[in-house]
Amino acid sequence: MKPLATLRLRRVTAFLAVAWAGLALVSSVHGWVSADKAQHPPFLLAGFASDPWRIQHVSPIAAAAGVEPGDRVLRIDGRSVDAAMLLQAKHFEPGRVNRYRIRSQDGREREVSLPSVTRRSISLPLLAFASLTLPLVGLVYLATGLVVWRLRPGRSESWALLLFCAMMAADLFVARPVGGPSWAVAWLSIPLIGATVFHLFTLYPVDADWVVRRPWLRPSLYAAALVLGALALAEGPFGVPPGTFKTAAFYFTVGLGLLCFGLGARQRRHLRETTQAARADVMFYGALVSFVPVLAVLVAQNLLQTSLPWYLAFLWCVLFPVAVGYGIVRRQLFEIRAVARSSVAHGASTLAITGLYAFLIVFADAIAGKFPLNARSPWFHVVFLFFAILAFNPLRNRLQRVVDRVFDRDRSLYREAVREISEAMVSMLSTKEIVDRILVALTDTMGVDRALVMLQDPEGEGLAVSASRGEWDPEALEVRVPLTHPICARLQAGRQELARSDFDADSDPERRETCRDVFDTLEVELLVPILFGAELLGAIAVSPKLTGERFTWDDRQLLRTLANQSSIAIENARAFDEIAKLNETLEARVETRTHELHEAQAQLVHSEKMRSLGQLVAGVAHELNNPIGFVHANLQLLKEYVERLMEARARGDDTARLEDSITKLLSRSREGTERVKKIVKDLRTFSRMDQADLAEVDLHQEIEKTLTLMQPRLKEGIRVERDYGQLPRVRCFVGQLNQVFLNLLMNACDALEGGGTIRIHTRPLPGGVRLEFHDDGPGIPPELQARIFEPFFTTKEVGRGTGLGLSLSHGIVERHGGRMLVGSAPGEGTTFVVELPLDAEPGAE
Repeated sequence: MKPLATLRLRRVTAFLAVAWAGLALVSSVHGWVSADKAQHPPFLLAGFASDPWRIQHVSPIAAAAGVEPGDRVLRIDGRSVDAAMLLQAKHFEPGRVNRYRIRSQDGREREVSLPSVTRRSISLPLLAFASLTLPLVGLVYLATGLVVWRLRPGRSESWALLLFCAMMAADLFVARPVGGPSWAVAWLSIPLIGATVFHLFTLYPVDADWVVRRPWLRPSLYAAALVLGALALAEGPFGVPPGTFKTAAFYFTVGLGLLCFGLGARQRRHLRETTQAARADVMFYGALVSFVPVLAVLVAQNLLQTSLPWYLAFLWCVLFPVAVGYGIVRRQLFEIRAVARSSVAHGASTLAITGLYAFLIVFADAIAGKFPLNARSPWFHVVFLFFAILAFNPLRNRLQRVVDRVFDRDRSLYREAVREISEAMVSMLSTKEIVDRILVALTDTMGVDRALVMLQDPEGEGLAVSASRGEWDPEALEVRVPLTHPICARLQAGRQELARSDFDADSDPERRETCRDVFDTLEVELLVPILFGAELLGAIAVSPKLTGERFTWDDRQLLRTLANQSSIAIENARAFDEIAKLNETLEARVETRTHELHEAQAQLVHSEKMRSLGQLVAGVAHELNNPIGFVHANLQLLKEYVERLMEARARGDDTARLEDSITKLLSRSREGTERVKKIVKDLRTFSRMDQADLAEVDLHQEIEKTLTLMQPRLKEGIRVERDYGQLPRVRCFVGQLNQVFLNLLMNACDALEGGGTIRIHTRPLPGGVRLEFHDDGPGIPPELQARIFEPFFTTKEVGRGTGLGLSLSHGIVERHGGRMLVGSAPGEGTTFVVELPLDAEPGAE
């Protein structure tokens, strides 16, 4: 048939099928609306089973007349039952009494006259439930078929699914026995369901070769279904026993259903190693879960003559169209076997737990019966059940674990593997340990004998094999996949596992073959990306399973979980390696940097000391110039007196007066040189350039030496008041403390530019001494007091201060184990307090 004619045929048949389902829905709604008014026989018939006219339930009126469930209706008012039910409005009217020819279960026939009744007078809870739910199931079927046809209109399997869903929907709409036109719709739909089932199972997931070679087979089955449906409606005129054609139509559908179930199992086995295996699983397991219970109920209904409403079995078959429709629409399918196993596991555990809870309730009632009547209160039951459930909870958890191991073993193993790996990777900081742990988990848990991990090479240009487990071809272990390779781009962009079949639909032949070559060279089934953010760190590659089964959804989920966890662990390991490399050179770098800082600190201290001393140069030079000038003048006079003494002795004159003058000049010159010597000594001992070790000193003497050097500054109207206490000798670095005293006194002089008073107050402390240097200058604002010890912070104008004096002084005092404090208020002067221990702490230098 030409493609255009084929498409037209599909559209026409699809329209007719949907219209037929719509007619069934209208008939069902009409029967439901008219249920209160329409008249019916005073009993319920089996309906659409192979023996449809067998009585299932009787009304009180029929029971009083001796009619029993299991009896069979032969004729109504002399007409065949088929004709009477089709002409229901004429045969069953209010107040009319109908004659029924009934055959009892023992074979006796008799006639019974019974009035018509409304359906609600013999309505059962199950019938009401079916009246509401079966049409909903039918709507699910019809909607699923229409959606799949809409999404995949050009595919033959979409057409077959729509025909099947429409026929099933029509049968579900009229499944409850309402009489009238519903009987016709039902008996025409039942054999068509068998034909559409055969059509669908031989077309999806693959078109069966033996059916393709016999193109007449499917149309023949459709024709046979239509003929059987028509005969089932009009079997009376042919003279065959009642129900013969209905039985034939029923078993026609049942037989084709069982045949298709066998075909599904055969296809699943043949397609096991192909890309169509998932779709075969969908068909097989979907039919197994949905229709086997229905067929079992129907067969039991006819062979065992049970009174259970058979149409309730159709409530279970809603899963099949959804699963098949999903398989037709989607390219990647869920793993239906895992869903089935999980469903069985949860069903088994729920059933067992519910039974145990029911036992507890019965046990509570039994226990309550043993107590007096006044103890049998609802509160007793509540309290008893509460404590019983608490005691039962550990048993419930153990039962759940047992069910998981029996029915859901793979998933339980996967959860355990994920938990163990999660705990292990927290403590792993070696990339080799991480990849080895992943490979062990893969080979031990997933049933594969070979797996490898590829990571970025040191240059960051491609993926290379980092670790492997199992027997690999040496050529495979040498494979290197550049990051520019299309397969790396797919791994990074898609962020999901890749199989060789994923490239079958690639439009670029060269790219398709390039990607397939990677799978063929490695001989692997799946590649799973290891991504950290947007960066592709590597990939996990696994070989096919030893059992030959495909990787399930749980397998893929485990691989993705391992990849995600390993990405974090690998990134942590890389960071740890970088830190380790930094630590290898850190000690040397710290030592070098510390030495540089010590040198810079020493230079700062020296420069600050030189700056302080530089400020004293002018005054010290003046102090030295006075005695030196005095000595120089005395030496001039001494020369004259010596010459006069020599002349007097030559003349024989008295020289006593000259000798006395010379003695006085020498004495005065000696005083001048002593003054110079003292100033030089003070300068030398102030800096202590010749004393770098700890020494016990009198701090008062050191302060006085500092004041001596500052005499030129102190002559500018500044008065020094001393309030010295009895200080013990202090073991310290004298040169450093002299620098502190000089900085504090120089700052005080700077604050007293117009003159003022400096007060020095000293007192002993328990285990130390306290020195206070106070000036009555303008003071320091509160907002600046917190910053005065910061390096390079100064309030002096440029050229007069470096901002290092107080900072260095503060550091010197702290290194001695002491502390320096400041107290000041605007207009009240400033006080610096220095507290020192009697013995400097080790390392103060």
